[in-house]
Amino acid sequence: LSILDPEQGGFKSIDVTIDGADEVDSELNAIKGGGAAHLREKLVANASNKFVLIADSRKDSQLLGEKWDKGIPVEVSPLAWRTISRQLERMCSIQSGAVSLFELQAPVAQLRQAVRKAGPVVTDNGNFILDVHVGKIYDPPAVEQLFKMIPGVIEVGVFSGMADEAWFGNEDGTIACRIPKSEMKKLD
Repeated sequence: LSILDPEQGGFKSIDVTIDGADEVDSELNAIKGGGAAHLREKLVANASNKFVLIADSRKDSQLLGEKWDKGIPVEVSPLAWRTISRQLERMCSIQSGAVSLFELQAPVAQLRQAVRKAGPVVTDNGNFILDVHVGKIYDPPAVEQLFKMIPGVIEVGVFSGMADEAWFGNEDGTIACRIPKSEMKKLD
């Protein structure tokens, strides 16, 4: 498959995007980027009329970070990865109202290393990936925005408020389809 470029595709819109996720919470916020392509995936999802997540049932959780323990993928400029890493690690679990944004007292950022070559993973866009460990994420939209405010951060692997539905494959072969928990309450 070739890489889809929504800006040069010769089409007016994308009807539906179906993409995998590393973890999906009850509001269909997701962590994506285990494969280091979350910037392009987010661009395509944003250009779509409908965004559907697919995953196996092991990736279905109430809170992001419950099951995915590899951190939030954060695509960063190679020029500033050390500075960004230090800034991320200096963040405290900031309070949003009476609730912390994430579980850990302070994030732990690690430069993702390549497996089959020496050095860091380099994205299709020529950037580096920091895997930022925060534990459970209590407010995904706030964490996504907080990280994006750091100069040199290109994109964050938290996809908050983007998915319309999620489909989960279960061990017994059945499939479960879900919409965000907040949308289910509106249907009652």
